Amino acid sequence: MTTIDWIRHGQTHANVAGVIQGQLDTDVATLTATGQQQAQQRYQHLDLTAYDRVIVSPLRRTRQTAAILTAGYAGAVTTDERLMEAAYGQWTGEKTADLLARYPAAFDPVTREVQPAWLPRIGGESYLAVQRRLGQLLAELVVDHPTDHVLLISHGLTIKNAALLMLAAPATLALPEPTNLSLTRTLIDPATGHRYLQCYGAPV
Repeated sequence: MTTIDWIRHGQTHANVAGVIQGQLDTDVATLTATGQQQAQQRYQHLDLTAYDRVIVSPLRRTRQTAAILTAGYAGAVTTDERLMEAAYGQWTGEKTADLLARYPAAFDPVTREVQPAWLPRIGGESYLAVQRRLGQLLAELVVDHPTDHVLLISHGLTIKNAALLMLAAPATLALPEPTNLSLTRTLIDPATGHRYLQCYGAPV
């Protein structure tokens, strides 16, 4: 069985300001002091010896999180662009509140997430596009490291799409994005290809 744990990065300045990050990689998309503390908390409860390898999104907020989570880790830590957050096109760097006022139909009233159908309309990445790149990465892990326990450090909408991929579920807002530093565990059986979502968004 290939066991894959997913951890979302810590709180960023953009999270606090209500700014849509997507693949934004400027100073506003770096960790706050709270985000660093969240990572330290998760580190204290993380058994690094369980992991055969760690793979990280190359964006700064995930690399900052990884630097804290992998302190003292002796295994391989690499980056992979397929773990990056979904692209939000022309809305990258915009405030959610401003966009909500102008385009109320584009957002879910409960989660305040962008409706899946709107992402391609604003030049962003569809759920399917995100799942395709994640599917490629997961297939490689299962083939090349079928019995490994892998830690992936990634982003909210990306991890949500990984969970939907495990469930073979359609694009939906019924499943909210996982919170900062939460843990999601997925399992894939190399022999059958069966996929399992063991836990989703477990808090620190």
